[in-house]
Amino acid sequence: ELTQYVERAEGKQADQGPVKGEVILTPIQRWFFEKNFTNKHHWNQSVMLHAKKGFDPERVEKTLQALIQHHDALRMVYREENGDIIQTYKPISESKVSLEIVDLYGSDEVMLKSQIKILANRLQSSLDLQNGPLLKAEQYRTEAGDHLLIAVHHLVVDGVSWRILLEDFASGYMQAEKEGNIVFPQKTNSFKDWAEELAAFSQSAHLLQQAEYWAQIDAEQVSPVPKDYETVQRMVKHTSSVLCELTEEDTKHLLTDVHQPYGTEINDILLSALGLTMKEWTDGTKIGINLEGHGREDIIPNVNISRTVGWFTAQYPVVLDMSEADASAVIKSVKENLRRIPDKGVGYGILRYVTETADTKGFTPEISFNYLGQFDSEVKTDFFEPSAFDMGRQVSEESEALYALSFSGMIRNGRFVLSCSYNEKEFERATVEEQMERFKENLLMLIRHCTEKEDKEFTPSDFSAEDLEMDEMDDIFDMLEENLK
Repeated sequence: ELTQYVERAEGKQADQGPVKGEVILTPIQRWFFEKNFTNKHHWNQSVMLHAKKGFDPERVEKTLQALIQHHDALRMVYREENGDIIQTYKPISESKVSLEIVDLYGSDEVMLKSQIKILANRLQSSLDLQNGPLLKAEQYRTEAGDHLLIAVHHLVVDGVSWRILLEDFASGYMQAEKEGNIVFPQKTNSFKDWAEELAAFSQSAHLLQQAEYWAQIDAEQVSPVPKDYETVQRMVKHTSSVLCELTEEDTKHLLTDVHQPYGTEINDILLSALGLTMKEWTDGTKIGINLEGHGREDIIPNVNISRTVGWFTAQYPVVLDMSEADASAVIKSVKENLRRIPDKGVGYGILRYVTETADTKGFTPEISFNYLGQFDSEVKTDFFEPSAFDMGRQVSEESEALYALSFSGMIRNGRFVLSCSYNEKEFERATVEEQMERFKENLLMLIRHCTEKEDKEFTPSDFSAEDLEMDEMDDIFDMLEENLK
Protein backbone atom coordinates (compact mmCIF):
# COMPACT_ATOMS: atom_id res chain seq x y z
CA GLU A 1 0.00 0.00 0.00
CA LEU A 2 2.89 2.36 0.71
CA THR A 3 4.66 1.86 -2.62
CA GLN A 4 2.30 4.21 -4.47
CA TYR A 5 3.58 7.06 -2.27
CA VAL A 6 7.29 6.25 -2.60
CA GLU A 7 9.51 7.94 -5.18
CA ARG A 8 12.92 6.66 -6.20
CA ALA A 9 15.70 8.95 -5.00
CA GLU A 10 18.14 9.49 -7.84
CA GLY A 11 21.13 9.96 -5.56
CA LYS A 12 24.71 10.18 -6.73
CA GLN A 13 26.22 6.72 -6.15
CA ALA A 14 29.33 7.00 -4.02
CA ASP A 15 32.52 5.71 -5.59
CA GLN A 16 33.60 2.62 -3.65
CA GLY A 17 37.25 2.93 -4.66
CA PRO A 18 39.93 4.95 -2.84
CA VAL A 19 39.44 8.72 -3.14
CA LYS A 20 42.40 10.66 -4.52
CA GLY A 21 43.56 14.22 -5.08
CA GLU A 22 43.18 17.56 -3.36
CA VAL A 23 40.18 18.50 -1.22
CA ILE A 24 38.68 21.96 -0.68
CA LEU A 25 38.88 23.03 2.97
CA THR A 26 35.46 23.13 4.63
CA PRO A 27 34.37 26.05 6.86
CA ILE A 28 35.36 24.38 10.14
CA GLN A 29 38.76 23.43 8.73
CA ARG A 30 39.30 27.02 7.52
CA TRP A 31 38.38 28.21 11.00
CA PHE A 32 40.99 25.87 12.48
CA PHE A 33 43.81 27.13 10.26
CA GLU A 34 42.69 30.77 10.66
CA LYS A 35 43.15 30.45 14.45
CA ASN A 36 46.77 29.33 13.85
CA PHE A 37 46.91 27.37 17.10
CA THR A 38 50.30 26.72 18.65
CA ASN A 39 51.31 23.08 17.99
CA LYS A 40 48.41 22.62 15.59
CA HIS A 41 49.54 19.03 14.94
CA HIS A 42 48.44 18.25 18.52
CA TRP A 43 44.70 18.93 18.38
CA ASN A 44 43.05 15.53 18.57
CA GLN A 45 40.02 13.49 19.47
CA SER A 46 40.57 10.03 20.92
CA VAL A 47 39.09 6.99 22.63
CA MET A 48 40.61 4.44 25.00
CA LEU A 49 38.99 1.00 24.97
CA HIS A 50 39.40 -1.73 27.58
CA ALA A 51 39.05 -5.46 26.83
CA LYS A 52 39.10 -7.64 29.94
CA LYS A 53 40.16 -10.67 27.88
CA GLY A 54 42.72 -8.63 25.98
CA PHE A 55 42.95 -7.57 22.32
CA ASP A 56 44.64 -9.74 19.71
CA PRO A 57 47.33 -7.37 18.29
CA GLU A 58 47.17 -8.88 14.79
CA ARG A 59 43.40 -8.48 14.63
CA VAL A 60 43.67 -4.90 15.95
CA GLU A 61 46.26 -4.02 13.31
CA LYS A 62 44.25 -5.66 10.52
CA THR A 63 41.08 -3.86 11.60
CA LEU A 64 42.73 -0.43 11.91
CA GLN A 65 44.36 -0.87 8.49
CA ALA A 66 40.94 -1.72 7.03
CA LEU A 67 39.48 1.43 8.63
CA ILE A 68 42.20 3.61 7.06
CA GLN A 69 41.62 2.05 3.64
CA HIS A 70 37.82 2.31 3.81
CA HIS A 71 37.43 5.74 5.46
CA ASP A 72 39.45 7.92 3.09
CA ALA A 73 39.61 11.00 5.35
CA LEU A 74 41.93 9.09 7.69
CA ARG A 75 44.55 9.26 4.91
CA MET A 76 44.45 13.07 4.71
CA VAL A 77 47.61 15.19 4.98
CA TYR A 78 48.17 18.98 4.90
CA ARG A 79 50.94 21.11 3.42
CA GLU A 80 51.45 24.86 3.15
CA GLU A 81 51.95 26.26 -0.34
CA ASN A 82 52.26 29.99 -1.08
CA GLY A 83 50.45 30.83 2.13
CA ASP A 84 47.58 28.42 1.42
CA ILE A 85 46.85 25.11 3.15
CA ILE A 86 46.52 22.21 0.69
CA GLN A 87 44.47 19.24 1.88
CA THR A 88 45.09 16.00 0.00
CA TYR A 89 44.65 12.24 0.30
CA LYS A 90 47.76 10.17 0.86
CA PRO A 91 47.84 7.01 -1.33
CA ILE A 92 46.75 3.78 0.37
CA SER A 93 50.12 2.26 -0.51
CA GLU A 94 51.78 4.88 1.73
CA SER A 95 49.22 4.69 4.55
CA LYS A 96 50.28 1.92 6.90
CA VAL A 97 48.64 1.88 10.31
CA SER A 98 50.74 3.03 13.27
CA LEU A 99 50.17 0.58 16.16
CA GLU A 100 52.54 0.09 19.09
CA ILE A 101 52.20 -2.79 21.57
CA VAL A 102 53.39 -1.93 25.09
CA ASP A 103 53.86 -4.68 27.69
CA LEU A 104 52.94 -3.34 31.16
CA TYR A 105 52.57 -6.68 32.93
CA GLY A 106 53.74 -6.64 36.54
CA SER A 107 52.86 -2.98 37.19
CA ASP A 108 50.59 -2.19 40.13
CA GLU A 109 47.54 0.08 39.72
CA VAL A 110 49.36 3.29 40.72
CA MET A 111 52.32 2.58 38.44
CA LEU A 112 50.01 1.60 35.56
CA LYS A 113 48.11 4.85 35.86
CA SER A 114 51.33 6.86 35.73
CA GLN A 115 52.91 4.83 32.90
CA ILE A 116 49.85 4.94 30.65
CA LYS A 117 49.43 8.68 31.16
CA ILE A 118 53.05 9.30 30.08
CA LEU A 119 52.73 6.99 27.07
CA ALA A 120 49.37 8.47 26.07
CA ASN A 121 50.69 12.04 26.22
CA ARG A 122 53.60 11.04 24.00
CA LEU A 123 51.28 9.45 21.45
CA GLN A 124 48.85 12.39 21.44
CA SER A 125 51.63 14.84 20.55
CA SER A 126 53.17 12.69 17.81
CA LEU A 127 50.73 13.11 14.89
CA ASP A 128 52.19 14.70 11.75
CA LEU A 129 49.89 16.97 9.71
CA GLN A 130 52.25 17.20 6.75
CA ASN A 131 53.27 13.56 6.36
CA GLY A 132 50.72 11.60 8.38
CA PRO A 133 49.52 9.40 9.79
CA LEU A 134 46.63 11.28 11.41
CA LEU A 135 45.53 8.12 13.22
CA LYS A 136 47.81 6.40 15.72
CA ALA A 137 47.11 3.66 18.22
CA GLU A 138 48.82 2.03 21.19
CA GLN A 139 47.86 -1.18 22.98
CA TYR A 140 48.76 -1.38 26.66
CA ARG A 141 48.84 -5.00 27.89
CA THR A 142 48.14 -5.63 31.58
CA GLU A 143 47.08 -8.48 33.87
CA ALA A 144 43.57 -6.98 34.04
CA GLY A 145 43.15 -6.93 30.25
CA ASP A 146 44.31 -4.60 27.50
CA HIS A 147 43.74 -0.90 26.95
CA LEU A 148 43.70 0.39 23.35
CA LEU A 149 44.23 4.11 22.76
CA ILE A 150 43.20 5.41 19.33
CA ALA A 151 44.07 9.08 18.65
CA VAL A 152 42.93 10.89 15.50
CA HIS A 153 43.56 14.51 14.54
CA HIS A 154 40.38 16.57 14.80
CA LEU A 155 40.81 17.84 11.21
CA VAL A 156 39.56 14.46 9.92
CA VAL A 157 37.11 13.31 12.59
CA ASP A 158 34.14 14.49 14.68
CA GLY A 159 31.56 13.03 17.08
CA VAL A 160 29.47 11.40 14.35
CA SER A 161 32.63 10.01 12.75
CA TRP A 162 33.57 8.31 16.03
CA ARG A 163 30.24 6.52 16.13
CA ILE A 164 30.93 5.20 12.62
CA LEU A 165 34.53 4.26 13.43
CA LEU A 166 33.68 2.46 16.68
CA GLU A 167 30.85 0.53 15.02
CA ASP A 168 33.19 -0.50 12.17
CA PHE A 169 36.05 -1.32 14.55
CA ALA A 170 33.80 -3.69 16.52
CA SER A 171 32.52 -5.30 13.31
CA GLY A 172 35.98 -5.46 11.70
CA TYR A 173 37.63 -6.96 14.79
CA MET A 174 35.07 -9.79 14.82
CA GLN A 175 35.60 -10.39 11.08
CA ALA A 176 39.39 -10.33 11.49
CA GLU A 177 39.17 -13.57 13.47
CA LYS A 178 38.58 -15.30 10.15
CA GLU A 179 40.98 -15.49 7.23
CA GLY A 180 38.89 -13.45 4.76
CA ASN A 181 38.88 -9.72 4.07
CA ILE A 182 37.15 -7.28 6.40
CA VAL A 183 34.04 -5.88 4.72
CA PHE A 184 32.33 -2.71 5.96
CA PRO A 185 28.98 -1.32 4.78
CA GLN A 186 29.15 0.60 1.49
CA LYS A 187 30.76 4.02 1.43
CA THR A 188 28.58 7.08 1.26
CA ASN A 189 29.69 10.23 -0.59
CA SER A 190 33.25 11.27 0.21
CA PHE A 191 34.39 14.27 2.22
CA LYS A 192 35.76 15.57 -1.10
CA ASP A 193 32.27 15.34 -2.68
CA TRP A 194 30.78 17.23 0.28
CA ALA A 195 33.42 19.99 0.17
CA GLU A 196 32.84 20.55 -3.56
CA GLU A 197 29.06 20.64 -3.17
CA LEU A 198 29.45 23.04 -0.23
CA ALA A 199 31.51 25.41 -2.39
CA ALA A 200 28.70 25.48 -4.96
CA PHE A 201 26.06 25.89 -2.24
CA SER A 202 27.98 28.88 -0.86
CA GLN A 203 26.78 31.01 -3.81
CA SER A 204 23.15 29.83 -3.72
CA ALA A 205 20.21 32.19 -3.22
CA HIS A 206 19.00 29.99 -0.34
CA LEU A 207 22.20 30.64 1.60
CA LEU A 208 22.63 34.30 0.68
CA GLN A 209 19.17 35.02 2.13
CA GLN A 210 20.56 34.05 5.56
CA ALA A 211 23.25 36.75 5.52
CA GLU A 212 20.96 39.39 7.07
CA TYR A 213 20.00 37.07 9.95
CA TRP A 214 23.66 36.38 10.82
CA ALA A 215 24.60 40.05 10.45
CA GLN A 216 21.99 40.90 13.10
CA ILE A 217 23.42 38.24 15.44
CA ASP A 218 26.95 39.56 14.90
CA ALA A 219 25.74 43.06 15.86
CA GLU A 220 24.14 42.02 19.18
CA GLN A 221 25.49 43.47 22.43
CA VAL A 222 25.70 40.63 24.95
CA SER A 223 26.29 40.55 28.71
CA PRO A 224 29.99 40.10 29.57
CA VAL A 225 30.98 37.23 31.88
CA PRO A 226 32.17 38.60 35.27
CA LYS A 227 35.76 37.45 35.89
CA ASP A 228 37.81 37.26 39.05
CA TYR A 229 40.99 38.29 37.19
CA GLU A 230 41.94 39.65 33.78
CA THR A 231 44.35 37.72 31.58
CA VAL A 232 46.12 38.65 28.34
CA GLN A 233 45.96 35.19 26.76
CA ARG A 234 44.10 32.00 27.57
CA MET A 235 46.27 28.87 27.40
CA VAL A 236 45.20 25.23 27.52
CA LYS A 237 47.80 24.54 30.24
CA HIS A 238 45.93 26.93 32.56
CA THR A 239 42.61 25.18 31.96
CA SER A 240 40.77 23.31 34.67
CA SER A 241 37.23 21.93 34.84
CA VAL A 242 34.29 21.44 37.18
CA LEU A 243 31.69 18.70 36.76
CA CYS A 244 28.05 18.44 37.73
CA GLU A 245 25.97 15.30 37.38
CA LEU A 246 22.30 14.32 37.53
CA THR A 247 20.92 11.14 39.03
CA GLU A 248 19.81 8.33 36.70
CA GLU A 249 16.16 9.16 37.46
CA ASP A 250 16.53 12.87 36.64
CA THR A 251 18.51 11.97 33.50
CA LYS A 252 15.70 9.67 32.38
CA HIS A 253 13.23 12.56 32.79
CA LEU A 254 15.58 14.87 30.85
CA LEU A 255 15.66 12.42 27.95
CA THR A 256 11.94 11.58 27.88
CA ASP A 257 8.87 13.09 29.54
CA VAL A 258 10.38 16.53 30.17
CA HIS A 259 9.70 17.31 26.50
CA GLN A 260 5.98 16.51 26.47
CA PRO A 261 4.47 19.87 27.55
CA TYR A 262 6.38 22.18 25.17
CA GLY A 263 7.53 19.87 22.36
CA THR A 264 11.16 20.58 23.22
CA GLU A 265 14.47 18.92 22.44
CA ILE A 266 17.22 18.40 25.01
CA ASN A 267 19.22 21.48 23.90
CA ASP A 268 16.15 23.68 24.55
CA ILE A 269 16.07 22.61 28.19
CA LEU A 270 19.83 22.63 28.76
CA LEU A 271 20.24 26.10 27.22
CA SER A 272 17.24 27.39 29.19
CA ALA A 273 19.02 26.31 32.38
CA LEU A 274 22.32 27.80 31.21
CA GLY A 275 20.62 31.04 30.16
CA LEU A 276 18.96 31.40 33.58
CA THR A 277 22.30 30.74 35.28
CA MET A 278 24.16 33.33 33.22
CA LYS A 279 21.34 35.85 33.65
CA GLU A 280 21.64 35.56 37.45
CA TRP A 281 25.44 35.79 37.27
CA THR A 282 25.84 38.60 34.72
CA ASP A 283 22.73 40.56 35.76
CA GLY A 284 22.01 40.90 32.03
CA THR A 285 19.36 39.50 29.69
CA LYS A 286 21.32 39.00 26.45
CA ILE A 287 23.48 35.88 26.73
CA GLY A 288 25.89 35.10 23.87
CA ILE A 289 26.82 31.44 23.39
CA ASN A 290 28.83 29.63 20.72
CA LEU A 291 26.99 26.46 19.73
CA GLU A 292 28.15 23.42 17.80
CA GLY A 293 26.05 21.20 15.56
CA HIS A 294 27.06 18.07 13.68
CA GLY A 295 26.97 20.11 10.45
CA ARG A 296 25.58 17.26 8.37
CA GLU A 297 22.34 19.07 7.62
CA ASP A 298 20.18 18.09 4.67
CA ILE A 299 21.06 21.17 2.63
CA ILE A 300 22.46 19.52 -0.51
CA PRO A 301 20.17 17.13 -2.42
CA ASN A 302 21.39 13.71 -3.58
CA VAL A 303 24.52 13.74 -1.38
CA ASN A 304 24.62 11.09 1.33
CA ILE A 305 27.24 11.52 4.07
CA SER A 306 25.57 9.34 6.70
CA ARG A 307 28.60 7.01 6.88
CA THR A 308 31.30 9.48 5.88
CA VAL A 309 34.17 10.14 8.28
CA GLY A 310 35.49 13.71 8.47
CA TRP A 311 35.16 17.00 10.35
CA PHE A 312 31.72 18.36 9.45
CA THR A 313 31.01 20.37 12.61
CA ALA A 314 29.10 23.65 12.29
CA GLN A 315 29.93 26.42 14.80
CA TYR A 316 27.66 29.42 15.16
CA PRO A 317 26.73 32.10 17.70
CA VAL A 318 23.33 32.34 19.36
CA VAL A 319 22.04 35.16 21.55
CA LEU A 320 19.48 34.08 24.15
CA ASP A 321 16.98 36.71 25.27
CA MET A 322 16.46 35.92 28.93
CA SER A 323 14.13 38.84 29.72
CA GLU A 324 11.27 36.43 30.54
CA ALA A 325 10.74 35.60 34.21
CA ASP A 326 8.84 32.33 34.68
CA ALA A 327 9.95 28.84 33.62
CA SER A 328 7.24 28.39 30.99
CA ALA A 329 8.08 31.66 29.21
CA VAL A 330 11.84 30.97 29.35
CA ILE A 331 11.51 27.51 27.79
CA LYS A 332 9.24 28.77 25.02
CA SER A 333 11.47 31.75 24.31
CA VAL A 334 14.65 29.64 24.08
CA LYS A 335 12.88 27.01 21.96
CA GLU A 336 11.67 29.62 19.47
CA ASN A 337 15.07 31.33 19.44
CA LEU A 338 16.77 28.06 18.47
CA ARG A 339 14.10 27.14 15.88
CA ARG A 340 14.63 30.47 14.09
CA ILE A 341 18.28 29.60 13.36
CA PRO A 342 18.44 28.84 9.61
CA ASP A 343 19.54 25.29 8.69
CA LYS A 344 20.59 24.66 12.31
CA GLY A 345 23.48 27.09 11.99
CA VAL A 346 25.38 25.38 9.18
CA GLY A 347 25.18 28.51 6.98
CA TYR A 348 27.13 30.76 9.36
CA GLY A 349 30.50 29.16 8.69
CA ILE A 350 29.84 28.80 4.96
CA LEU A 351 28.99 32.50 4.63
CA ARG A 352 32.02 33.53 6.66
CA TYR A 353 34.67 31.26 5.18
CA VAL A 354 33.47 30.19 1.70
CA THR A 355 31.00 32.73 0.26
CA GLU A 356 33.16 35.46 -1.27
CA THR A 357 30.42 38.11 -1.34
CA ALA A 358 29.24 37.65 2.24
CA ASP A 359 30.07 40.45 4.69
CA THR A 360 30.43 38.64 8.03
CA LYS A 361 32.78 40.12 10.58
CA GLY A 362 32.46 37.19 12.96
CA PHE A 363 31.20 37.29 16.54
CA THR A 364 32.88 34.99 19.07
CA PRO A 365 30.99 34.73 22.37
CA GLU A 366 32.90 34.17 25.62
CA ILE A 367 30.87 31.01 26.31
CA SER A 368 30.67 27.80 24.30
CA PHE A 369 28.18 24.98 24.77
CA ASN A 370 28.13 21.54 23.18
CA TYR A 371 25.85 18.61 23.98
CA LEU A 372 27.59 15.49 22.69
CA GLY A 373 24.72 13.03 23.14
CA GLN A 374 24.70 9.50 24.50
CA PHE A 375 27.94 7.57 24.16
CA ASP A 376 27.24 4.61 26.42
CA SER A 377 26.16 2.26 23.63
CA GLU A 378 28.90 3.19 21.12
CA VAL A 379 31.84 2.56 23.45
CA LYS A 380 30.49 -0.59 25.11
CA THR A 381 30.20 -3.92 23.29
CA ASP A 382 30.42 -7.60 24.18
CA PHE A 383 34.23 -7.49 24.16
CA PHE A 384 35.26 -3.90 24.98
CA GLU A 385 34.17 -0.95 27.11
CA PRO A 386 35.53 2.53 27.90
CA SER A 387 38.88 2.46 29.71
CA ALA A 388 39.17 4.24 33.04
CA PHE A 389 42.76 5.32 32.33
CA ASP A 390 43.87 8.81 31.27
CA MET A 391 44.00 9.25 27.46
CA GLY A 392 46.59 12.01 27.77
CA ARG A 393 46.19 15.61 26.64
CA GLN A 394 44.19 15.65 23.42
CA VAL A 395 45.21 19.28 22.75
CA SER A 396 48.68 20.75 23.30
CA GLU A 397 49.23 22.53 26.61
CA GLU A 398 50.71 25.44 24.66
CA SER A 399 47.62 25.82 22.48
CA GLU A 400 45.31 28.80 22.84
CA ALA A 401 41.97 28.34 24.66
CA LEU A 402 39.24 30.36 22.95
CA TYR A 403 36.46 30.67 25.53
CA ALA A 404 36.21 32.00 29.06
CA LEU A 405 33.79 29.15 29.85
CA SER A 406 33.40 26.01 27.76
CA PHE A 407 30.47 23.72 28.63
CA SER A 408 30.33 20.15 27.37
CA GLY A 409 27.52 17.74 28.23
CA MET A 410 26.92 14.05 27.59
CA ILE A 411 25.09 11.01 28.91
CA ARG A 412 27.59 8.70 30.58
CA ASN A 413 26.64 5.52 32.47
CA GLY A 414 23.00 6.55 32.36
CA ARG A 415 23.65 9.98 33.90
CA PHE A 416 23.78 13.46 32.39
CA VAL A 417 27.22 14.95 33.08
CA LEU A 418 28.15 18.57 32.36
CA SER A 419 31.77 19.70 32.36
CA CYS A 420 32.72 23.37 32.51
CA SER A 421 36.28 24.21 31.45
CA TYR A 422 37.64 27.52 32.69
CA ASN A 423 40.93 29.40 32.84
CA GLU A 424 42.62 29.42 36.25
CA LYS A 425 44.09 32.84 35.40
CA GLU A 426 40.54 34.28 35.04
CA PHE A 427 38.39 32.43 37.59
CA GLU A 428 38.68 31.07 41.10
CA ARG A 429 37.53 27.46 41.22
CA ALA A 430 34.94 28.35 43.86
CA THR A 431 33.35 30.85 41.43
CA VAL A 432 32.84 28.20 38.74
CA GLU A 433 31.67 25.61 41.29
CA GLU A 434 29.01 28.06 42.48
CA GLN A 435 27.74 28.65 38.93
CA MET A 436 27.67 24.92 38.18
CA GLU A 437 25.60 24.38 41.32
CA ARG A 438 23.23 27.13 40.12
CA PHE A 439 23.02 25.45 36.71
CA LYS A 440 22.09 22.16 38.33
CA GLU A 441 19.43 23.85 40.49
CA ASN A 442 17.98 25.63 37.45
CA LEU A 443 17.98 22.42 35.38
CA LEU A 444 16.26 20.43 38.13
CA MET A 445 13.70 23.25 38.52
CA LEU A 446 12.92 23.07 34.77
CA ILE A 447 12.70 19.26 34.89
CA ARG A 448 10.25 19.43 37.81
CA HIS A 449 8.22 22.15 36.08
CA CYS A 450 7.88 20.12 32.89
CA THR A 451 7.19 16.73 34.48
CA GLU A 452 4.48 18.23 36.74
CA LYS A 453 2.79 20.14 33.92
CA GLU A 454 -0.23 18.33 32.53
CA ASP A 455 -1.26 20.58 29.63
CA LYS A 456 0.62 20.81 26.35
CA GLU A 457 1.53 24.31 25.15
CA PHE A 458 2.31 25.05 21.52
CA THR A 459 4.73 27.62 20.16
CA PRO A 460 4.85 29.17 16.66
CA SER A 461 7.52 26.74 15.39
CA ASP A 462 5.06 23.88 15.91
CA PHE A 463 3.08 25.22 12.96
CA SER A 464 3.86 25.75 9.30
CA ALA A 465 2.84 29.42 9.17
CA GLU A 466 5.99 31.52 8.77
CA ASP A 467 6.52 34.74 10.78
CA LEU A 468 3.90 33.74 13.36
CA GLU A 469 4.80 35.52 16.61
CA MET A 470 4.16 34.11 20.10
CA ASP A 471 1.56 36.74 21.05
CA GLU A 472 -0.29 36.27 17.74
CA MET A 473 -0.44 32.53 18.30
CA ASP A 474 -1.68 33.04 21.88
CA ASP A 475 -4.45 35.31 20.53
CA ILE A 476 -5.52 32.59 18.08
CA PHE A 477 -5.68 29.95 20.82
CA ASP A 478 -7.56 32.32 23.14
CA MET A 479 -10.12 32.95 20.38
CA LEU A 480 -10.50 29.20 19.70
CA GLU A 481 -10.98 28.57 23.40
CA GLU A 482 -13.70 31.23 23.59
CA ASN A 483 -15.50 29.75 20.56
CA LEU A 484 -15.37 26.26 22.05
CA LYS A 485 -17.09 27.56 25.19
